[in-house]
Amino acid sequence: MRIDGEPRRPAAPCALLLLLLASLSGCATPHEERKEPAPPPPQAVEAAPLIPPEPAKPEQPPSVSPSRRTGRTGRPYQVYGKTYHPLLTASGYEEKGIASWYGPSFHGRHTSCGEVFDMYRLSAAHKLLPMHTRINVTNLENGKSITLCVNDRGPFVPGRVLDLSYAAAKSLAFADKGLARILLRTSGPVEGQRANDLKGEFFVHVGSFQLQADARFLLDDMRSMGYRASLLKVIRIDRDDETRWRVEVGPYKSMSDADRAQSKVVKDYPSAFTMAKE
Repeated sequence: MRIDGEPRRPAAPCALLLLLLASLSGCATPHEERKEPAPPPPQAVEAAPLIPPEPAKPEQPPSVSPSRRTGRTGRPYQVYGKTYHPLLTASGYEEKGIASWYGPSFHGRHTSCGEVFDMYRLSAAHKLLPMHTRINVTNLENGKSITLCVNDRGPFVPGRVLDLSYAAAKSLAFADKGLARILLRTSGPVEGQRANDLKGEFFVHVGSFQLQADARFLLDDMRSMGYRASLLKVIRIDRDDETRWRVEVGPYKSMSDADRAQSKVVKDYPSAFTMAKE
């Protein structure tokens, strides 16, 4: 309510301020929005193959020392105190039983014949078949079949006849299950086999000792019994941080020649057996 004679009040300061801001905004150019560079696309990562857990095995068997050349076969070996004598020929071999598979814990390690084990390639381990024997394996539970080569020794778990690589077990569709009943048959010739014999360097192993003097004593004993001195040898073997002294007779140019010599030596030294040169 205005009273006559009262001086007129000036406009409110806030109104003047709003008017000034409005005029300034009309003269300003719009602010351009800042654009951030787009993040780089995530690098492609190759997916690792899914591997089911390796079948549990009651106990890890001792390793079978590989020969230095993959072509050598037929050398006896021991596991858990038992001596295995691999077959001289694989012709017509057939066997039914339980197969297992092995993979991650052995991947990249050497097999018994000296090859590097690759779990993603087809291969098999057998206790007696000559190395590089081609075998046909059929899963009797689903009918699937593959052909592959033996390049390792095993399995040494009771009740199992064949150990396959992960790739082989997957091809036969039992990698997830772990075990399968299979039929194996030999297929094709065996590397190094000639008319049911093997050529190479073979010896008759007579004895092995911790002390060199004991090995020398055995060698002298064999000389006194008429064994040809030129075939008798004491060999030093360094393995697993241990030195052994081995008495051998040989060398012989074939497995059959060494076997004939062993059949005579064993009459005087019953523990003697035939072996290939390491």
